[in-house]
Amino acid sequence: MPTLRDPDARAALLARLRRLQPSSQPRWGKLSAARMLCHLADSLRVALGDVSAKRVDNLASRTLAKWVVVYSPVKPPPGKIGTSPEMLASTPQGWSEDLATLEALLARAGTSPSSARHPFFGPLPPDGWGRLGWKHIDHHLRQFGV
Repeated sequence: MPTLRDPDARAALLARLRRLQPSSQPRWGKLSAARMLCHLADSLRVALGDVSAKRVDNLASRTLAKWVVVYSPVKPPPGKIGTSPEMLASTPQGWSEDLATLEALLARAGTSPSSARHPFFGPLPPDGWGRLGWKHIDHHLRQFGV
């Protein structure tokens, strides 16, 4: 399964991110392309432990849901999946700047081990964050058709 910890998988995501345009329209959801870049950056800040997110986990989310979403090959469905407010905290500053910020955070997430706590899935080891990060970014790139 692809992971941010794999340099080739990370490079493939970067290539797809660079094909995204500020004018790209989502196939589903309400995020603009610029807002989506910020959301991905915010989620990586949580993954890296730079930002703490309010816990909303429970036994089911820390076990069954975590296994399905993080460790299984199941892709999240298109549509409305909620997120933590901390993962929607930043606002677009400019396409080039926001993309550069995301690229730097992606490089850190792929090479720096993190044991930050996910607000819904609870504790995740570095390989869990790597898998979840890849799936999350892939999900939003598919949202924009790249």
